[in-house]
Amino acid sequence: MRLLSTFESLLESWRELFPQARTYERARRLTFGMLSCLRLHLTSNAICAAGLPFKDWSADYKVFSRSRWDPHRLFDPIFAHLAPFLPTAPSPVFAAIDETMCKKTGRKIPGASTGRDPQSPPFHVNLIRGLRFVPVTLLVSPLDQPGPARALPVRFEPAPPAVKPKKNATENEQERFREEKKKRALTRVGVEMISSVRDQLDQRPETAQRQLIVSGDGSYTNGSVLKNLPPRTTCIGRIRKDAKLFLPLAEPSGSKSSGRPRRYGPPAPTPEQVLQDESIPLQKVLAFAAGQMREFSLQIAQPVYWRKSGSGRPLLLVVIKPVGYRLRNGSKLLYRDPAFLICTDLTLAIETLLQAYIDRWQIECNHRDEKSFLGVAQGQVRHPLAVARLPQFQVAGYSLLLLASLIAFGFQRTAEFLPLPKWRGKSIRPSVLDILNLLRQQIFSRQLQPMPDNTNSFGHLRISTQSTQSRENQLLLLKRCPHLLLDCAFRRRRASNLEWENGQSPDGFAVEKVGERGAANLRTSAAFDTLRPRASMISVLIRSPG
Repeated sequence: MRLLSTFESLLESWRELFPQARTYERARRLTFGMLSCLRLHLTSNAICAAGLPFKDWSADYKVFSRSRWDPHRLFDPIFAHLAPFLPTAPSPVFAAIDETMCKKTGRKIPGASTGRDPQSPPFHVNLIRGLRFVPVTLLVSPLDQPGPARALPVRFEPAPPAVKPKKNATENEQERFREEKKKRALTRVGVEMISSVRDQLDQRPETAQRQLIVSGDGSYTNGSVLKNLPPRTTCIGRIRKDAKLFLPLAEPSGSKSSGRPRRYGPPAPTPEQVLQDESIPLQKVLAFAAGQMREFSLQIAQPVYWRKSGSGRPLLLVVIKPVGYRLRNGSKLLYRDPAFLICTDLTLAIETLLQAYIDRWQIECNHRDEKSFLGVAQGQVRHPLAVARLPQFQVAGYSLLLLASLIAFGFQRTAEFLPLPKWRGKSIRPSVLDILNLLRQQIFSRQLQPMPDNTNSFGHLRISTQSTQSRENQLLLLKRCPHLLLDCAFRRRRASNLEWENGQSPDGFAVEKVGERGAANLRTSAAFDTLRPRASMISVLIRSPG
């Protein structure tokens, strides 16, 4: 129960965030409901997973549309528990920033717009309609040995573009649109989020003096970001291969030239020319990538200047040579594309810079988990506050669950997690699906144990302490939560409690064993169907004692 108890303790820090205790209880209940429900992660499904499908649901929706609370404070527990996962000072804090689109189909959803589909093929750009967000994550890695990093989301800021006026709009409306377009620019929102993270680190003495290293893609490698970085912040980003760079300005001579003073020196080689220049020595650097330590070949040019970053910002240019790989043993050696990076800190160690850029991939993994397993922004809400708050609320619960897994088990996949399927190989760390399955299993296992009503965490799974037979408790539990698909695996100590006589339970459950793993389909009786007509079957995976 370590994962569940740790997650509950982290959620307890939300109590002071909400104005009333009952609002906190609803938010806590909805968090468990959204993490435990399956299929579409709607607010209504979360209410059903919380065992309240036959009660008034308006108060749960008003948590996002009317209640006064700051979505940024949902991520405060991440900053409060960050220090144990960082190396000793003055090691930096690593972060990643990106943008993502959550698909929506409604035409009346505030903030929904049409944008480029990132999954479209390179030869044909597709368009999708959705909500645009700017996520920021903190990257933590194992301290005792090299291993994959884990990205903990700390911001998921809505960034809707400005609405373009009609063709016959007045000049004042056009001017307001231009001003609104500048305010809602993606890079401006990104700078605000970087500054917000820097402020949170400054409020805590263990991270106040640490350098913040932010890795981003080409969307954030521009003058709007590089010229407005907060103090003690370093930016690492991709740059065009044909970017026009300049060398430092030479020392002024005695003679005074006419015209305005020069700010840049002679043109420097472009990043692509640096890649093709064999006179620049190669540096071999080791970094953890794709499950093991690998060697990368780098070319470095410093200092260089870029007009977009200004003459007062010297940059470090790093070119990563293409990395070879084979699709299978003995196949043709293929190469990936080279990477052209710039860094605003000339003194940053090359090993640190390379590892920070490689670990940035974890924010892409967060996008997949949030959209595939957690259903971020799937909620069908139209209130402007709810449209902005509900995705942030879901991402905050996801981030706290990742943090609870790190606190309870570390970065390794321990024996506490459910066993992997036969077709899967060894896993270095638990996936998000592993953590969700373990959370659901521990929620269900806790309800099998009689306990006082005030200590039960999932209200609708409450079992009466007057029932003495474990079988009656299990049947009562199944009646009270028919909306949950109980696909979690029971521990061996639980398998002995699930005994069925002659293929039928005492309460009318027909049991049909399938396969050697002991899977059973529990078809409910007529009385059970009366409670929830849609839930006519619950699939329970029972691990055999052997």
